[in-house]
Amino acid sequence: MKPAHVIIPTAALAAALLAAGCGGERDAVPAARAQKQAQADLPAGRIAFRRYLDDAQTVGALFTVNPDGTGEKQITHPTSGIDDQPDWSPDGSTIAFEHCSDDAPCSVWTVPADGSSPPAKVGVRCQLKPVCDASGPVWTPDGRLVVDLAQGREKTHGELGQIERFSLELIGKRGTQRTIFARDNWSGDAKEATVSPDGRTLVYMAWNSWKTKPANGTALYSIRIDGTHNRQLTPWTLGAGDHPAFSPDRRTVFFRSFAEDESKQADYYTVDVKTRRITRLTHFEEGTTALSGSYSPDGRWIAHGTDGLDGNADVFVMRADGSGNQPVTRSSQWDSAPDWGPSGS
Repeated sequence: MKPAHVIIPTAALAAALLAAGCGGERDAVPAARAQKQAQADLPAGRIAFRRYLDDAQTVGALFTVNPDGTGEKQITHPTSGIDDQPDWSPDGSTIAFEHCSDDAPCSVWTVPADGSSPPAKVGVRCQLKPVCDASGPVWTPDGRLVVDLAQGREKTHGELGQIERFSLELIGKRGTQRTIFARDNWSGDAKEATVSPDGRTLVYMAWNSWKTKPANGTALYSIRIDGTHNRQLTPWTLGAGDHPAFSPDRRTVFFRSFAEDESKQADYYTVDVKTRRITRLTHFEEGTTALSGSYSPDGRWIAHGTDGLDGNADVFVMRADGSGNQPVTRSSQWDSAPDWGPSGS
């Protein structure tokens, strides 16, 4: 079994650990007590996540679990392709997700959170052909969906490929559709949005094609849901992205660095949406897997994917300051893309 990488704790936690000393077995009881206390502090609300069902990672299903790792349940049962990026509805009754496979474009679906009935496909319309690919659904507080929509023709330039038009679309309850923001003429992506708890603001990841400087750059932007006030939040040098997540108080957004650059070690950060102040939460060891995350309903914890059993990812939770990291799932399969549902989910 390959040991999990660890998060280097924040200064306050590190000082506490040093003060505790190295007492060998005598420290086991306090450590166990501290872990039980941390688990007792975990808020309500189940965590939805994606688990790959085969070693080749060609089939993936959605599961839910309690924050302490109990009550795990499979929600979707695909026979092919990957159900991914779950997002809880505001009332906790429904989970939206994307389904992708090698032989068909991605599409958006919803499923009852208890898995009591089969998933239903969400209608998303494209204006351009031949590609029409919908993914990354997230709920607004009033029950609508924001989805990523890639459409049109594809072009490549060296190792970089790009779709003709990439947009964020607002899908209404009765099938209405409105473009919030679009990038055209193969200029880049606007995707993986998170919606503020008041429904007024989106934060999304911009990824640049070869036609836009800096080429292959990624950064977070905020935009109002009516498509106005588009502004950059993070510098290109940080490579921010991978399904950012709003905090419940609307002030900060959680993200990881180097979302599209596997040659660099990713870490977790937050950015203040108003001041654009960036705070680093972790200092991972080189080679650590750092994947997308989600705040708990009370904003005190963050669920995320990182190294777990057998070298695969598991779902973990850590405090919102980056301390107290502990596993939720302990699977030999690959678990990631967690979304923490509302209390009562």
